Amino acid sequence: MRACGVISVSFIRVLAWLAVMLSLAACSSSVIRINYHFEPQGALITTTDSILPLGRAPVLRAYPLDTLPEPDENGCIIFSGAEALWVSGVTTRVGGLRICDLKQKTFGIDLPRPTGYPDLDIDLEVAIRHGRRLATERERWFFGGVEPPRSNPTGVRDH
Repeated sequence: MRACGVISVSFIRVLAWLAVMLSLAACSSSVIRINYHFEPQGALITTTDSILPLGRAPVLRAYPLDTLPEPDENGCIIFSGAEALWVSGVTTRVGGLRICDLKQKTFGIDLPRPTGYPDLDIDLEVAIRHGRRLATERERWFFGGVEPPRSNPTGVRDH
């Protein structure tokens, strides 16, 4: 009798997993994703039409198609530009992104930090720390929210 209960729980879990995957697949077809990638990483990203930050670069943002403006006469949609602010105070801005192929679902905005400004070493240090944090988050996600296995069994941190 207990084996039947275990099978039915497993069956329900499989059905729930399939339902989630199908709903994610349905959602993924109704959004456009824009990857904001500014080098070095760690710059605070905002859109040019808002003061609310999108996050620290790199940022992947999904825009539901039903919330976007109507396409122009050529079938294109214009997305707001983006601005990056590094810890050193250096900023850069990119104009709007014109998307005409709505069948393609992922786009990227790549922009380097302007050259010739001081304190690049500060921004690079922030990028290193930010990259480490992102790697740790990916590992925790991969290992199910637990601390990933270490190659250093003593537990002594190197920094």
